[in-house]
Amino acid sequence: MNILEKKMHRIVKAHLISFVKSFGLEAEDESTQFEKFATHCVIASRFSSTYDLDDVVTGPGDEGIDGIAVVIDEGITTSVEDTQVLFSSSRRNHDVDILFVQAKRSESFDLGDFLKFKEGILRFVTQTPYLATDDALKDARRMFDAVLNEVPKIRNGKPSLTARFVTTGIYQKPDALETALNDFRIQLSALGLFYEMDVRFIDRDELTRLWVGTYSGINASLPAFSTAALPTIAGIDEAYLAVVRASDFVKNLLMTVDGNLRTQVFEENVRSFLGDENAVNQSIAATLKSDVASRFPVLNNGITIVSPDVQLQGNTLHLTNFQIVNGCQTSNVLFENRDILGDVMVNIKVVETQLEDVFADLVRATNSQSKVEDTQFLSLRPIIKRVEQYFNTYDGSDGRLYFERRDRQYVGQDIPATRVYSLNNAAKCVAAMFCNRPELASRYPKAMYEELTEVIFSEQTKEIIFYAACVTMYRFSLLISNSTIPQNMKRFKWHMLPMVRAIICGKDQVPLNSKQAEQGAQKIIGIMGQHGQVAVDVFDQIVAACIGLGEVTSDRLKRQAILNEMLAII
Repeated sequence: MNILEKKMHRIVKAHLISFVKSFGLEAEDESTQFEKFATHCVIASRFSSTYDLDDVVTGPGDEGIDGIAVVIDEGITTSVEDTQVLFSSSRRNHDVDILFVQAKRSESFDLGDFLKFKEGILRFVTQTPYLATDDALKDARRMFDAVLNEVPKIRNGKPSLTARFVTTGIYQKPDALETALNDFRIQLSALGLFYEMDVRFIDRDELTRLWVGTYSGINASLPAFSTAALPTIAGIDEAYLAVVRASDFVKNLLMTVDGNLRTQVFEENVRSFLGDENAVNQSIAATLKSDVASRFPVLNNGITIVSPDVQLQGNTLHLTNFQIVNGCQTSNVLFENRDILGDVMVNIKVVETQLEDVFADLVRATNSQSKVEDTQFLSLRPIIKRVEQYFNTYDGSDGRLYFERRDRQYVGQDIPATRVYSLNNAAKCVAAMFCNRPELASRYPKAMYEELTEVIFSEQTKEIIFYAACVTMYRFSLLISNSTIPQNMKRFKWHMLPMVRAIICGKDQVPLNSKQAEQGAQKIIGIMGQHGQVAVDVFDQIVAACIGLGEVTSDRLKRQAILNEMLAII
């Protein structure tokens, strides 16, 4: 590594330190920290799903790729089996993006490093057999191959490719790099594998913007042609009906600074974009392209937006942390046709409320007119409200964790990422710890929901088990971050959870609605919810068991049988 690589701009360094503290990465070297930082910034700016950093960052090696993600329908996919589950549905318009990141700490944009990145990507998409040794790259390549086998079910008949080369310098478009960039785009295009190819350099200014965007609220101002305040409504602070220019709606609310769709604003809209092939969406697009486009506000049902803070100043609506809870299809079609909108108007309903129950009711009511998958409504189940309330009973304690009943619920509140558990991550923790299915939690989340949704999210499930599972994962993360647990044990983290339960409560599984489950969860919280040697001793036993397994391949770790082997050792 040359001397330039070791230097880092002070502003980026400060942001990196903040990221490291938030994600508990203090034990890792700076190079790995920066790779995770850059990869997280790139992914989080484009896609709204939660994911494990270790699943998208490559290990030490010489492949020229630091971050890799296969994104299907806005979700990070982590196994070929999960990929196949996604494509097994009847849907024929899946969105697929293969994302690559290379991160360099230096303040220079080195041509040789970029060419290495380029060659690494080209090897990834063309080399057969693929000769990489890194597990993340090998898994991603298997998923990529599975994607190519399903192109009839992919929107536009091909996946897209996104590549970002990140440094801490300022990119000034030197001729050599611009030429190399254009050549790379031509090479990718000639392969015929991708519908769109978005390859760019990220400098420190853009990297900073991306990072700030991960923890800042989504704010926007929207000029309105006309507004009308609705009368007082229980649980709602303010509500307005407004007519706005569709072009303003797209530019101000839907579009990121780099021109991409701001997918995060649709997190509460349980019905994802159905694609251009959908009959309703085709009709919306046809209206926009016709000579009666001016009739759009009377032909379209409009868009519903919810925000905890709405301000109307004159004829301009100011929105903070807003979500589009109805109108995902209309919004996406408007975005796709943004170049031809002209003076087209669109109706919007803007609702201000800070009550999560009202928020949930709006999501349920505005998305009930067409069929959605049951799993998409999980956040609206009463059990989830009870889980959130239980987590909040620990306010002020050392073991305080935050349950995200709603995505981005705690954005802007200076809460470490290690203390925040999304519904999805909490469900995976429960599946691993109390259902003895760590392999589903780790590699097969789609299968996990298919098999265990009615078990985990039953109305009779004891909410305490969610906290017990999450606080155990939190304790594990802390002990990893300070190297009390060896770093190489991270690959066993999902298997650690049922092992902890077995050591503290016994190996027998009990129903999640039982008194035994409740009592066991309380015992787990008593040990894992605080600092102390007792928790360390439990994990020391598990580490010894993992070492006792001998060499464990990634394939072996995917199998359910390995947990029985581990349990037999303790």
